[in-house]
Amino acid sequence: MDDKIVTLDSFYDPMLAEIIRGRLEANGIQCFIADNNAIGANPLYNNALGGVKIKVFEHDIEKCREILAQPEDLNIIEEVASETTTTCPHCNSTNVRYGTATEVKATWFTTFLSFILFSYPIFHARKAWHCFNCHQDFE
Repeated sequence: MDDKIVTLDSFYDPMLAEIIRGRLEANGIQCFIADNNAIGANPLYNNALGGVKIKVFEHDIEKCREILAQPEDLNIIEEVASETTTTCPHCNSTNVRYGTATEVKATWFTTFLSFILFSYPIFHARKAWHCFNCHQDFE
């Protein structure tokens, strides 16, 4: 078969490209992702390379567009995302993330002891959920 490989679309979010590739492959379309490794190694290349590209055979373009026009699969993704979201116990916001806590929970004793033992104040970086609406940390 002498069919050309063309770019179906490009995405600046590599995970969205993986989801689209999975939808296409589940419907029998042969495809692959280009530039994913380069952008994964250095996200600053995203603009220079034009994003992560999904490549398909030219004769499959119309079928791909029909598959991607169907909204059923996106509703399932949104339902799973809404079930797994964490809400802030203070304001019930979903604008939260898990990472290094913004509130420092070091006492003067631990700071003094670490300075005496190591000649440098050492703070324990604890992990917690942080709400960007009410600016509170929670477990």
